[in-house]
Amino acid sequence: MAETTQKPKRVISDKYRASHEDDASSLSAALERGLSGTSDTVTDYETALKGYFGSRNAIALSSGGAAITVALVAAGVKAGDEVLLTPTCPLCTVYPIMDMGAKPVFVDTRPDGFGVDLEDLPRVVTPRTRAIIEIPMWGMPTQVDELQQAARKAGIPLILDLAHSHGSTLHGRPLSAYGDLSCFSTHERKPLATGEGGFILTDNDDLAKRCRDYSRFGNLNGRDFGLNFKLGALAAALGTSRIKYLDAQLAARRQNAERVLSRLEHPNVRPFTQIPGAQHNYYFLTLRTSFKDNRRFIDYLDENGVPSDIKRYGCRCLYDFPTVAQYRRDCPQGERLLNSMTTIPVHPSLTKDDMDYIVGLINAYREG
Repeated sequence: MAETTQKPKRVISDKYRASHEDDASSLSAALERGLSGTSDTVTDYETALKGYFGSRNAIALSSGGAAITVALVAAGVKAGDEVLLTPTCPLCTVYPIMDMGAKPVFVDTRPDGFGVDLEDLPRVVTPRTRAIIEIPMWGMPTQVDELQQAARKAGIPLILDLAHSHGSTLHGRPLSAYGDLSCFSTHERKPLATGEGGFILTDNDDLAKRCRDYSRFGNLNGRDFGLNFKLGALAAALGTSRIKYLDAQLAARRQNAERVLSRLEHPNVRPFTQIPGAQHNYYFLTLRTSFKDNRRFIDYLDENGVPSDIKRYGCRCLYDFPTVAQYRRDCPQGERLLNSMTTIPVHPSLTKDDMDYIVGLINAYREG
């Protein structure tokens, strides 16, 4: 294994915590208004979300996981129903399905991306299928346009888990435009960060009403069941303030990613195949590898200060985790995908020198 000649060794952080000079004033202004999830501050945030993403409806919620739960309920998923999803996504996506007593059914990915394999999809659709969830990992767009057509043809609601994908687009449209219900996280590490939080976008007014009703205790009318998943006003105030900085942040991420890609020379490391018409937000830069031992390559980068989500979260197909093993359905393309890739941080806090250090390490690596 090659050793880097660049000293001293850097430690590249994969954590990006946005901070803006008007954060404090935004929070201060919110303190003068109501602080609950029904405050006008939250309404203003939802208006800002609708404007930025071009969506007819936005529902602010307490987390990305809450968004998945609320979307499943709005789509009509009940205990005993089946929900299709790829196994390469986080546990955060599958747990809400399991919690409501529905059955996660795994569908394989495409060979070179995290989208649903449309050839495998018909093999897992049954009369009990109530929703399909697509998860574009690390902000990399998937063929959501093709999946949207397939879902509509089958009469199955399409839920997009876009927790990583703020600002990712396909054919000039936000990825959220292709889902019946599109779910986002605004955890502090996400491009749009409110500490904790999430939201749902939808152009369907009926689905929006179901989301809002369920996430507000069924409006406490005694007829409709619901739980409390509202977002508080202080987090909403941060969201309203920070959304205006999102485009500049995405531009910085793309610039850092391009610096790495333009200098990448290792024959066993390459970018993912670009989908025509897609624009990545580079929540992380994803790279494909063709090493005999990909984990050794990831360990090499980590030992030299460059972390990977694959190592941090022990990324593997969900059915390999004990909590999900009962739902196992082998997805060989998804397994190969996770075993032949890594992620690289490219967030705005990193410098050109950081990017050069990272790509220098990659280019210097030799596999034993």
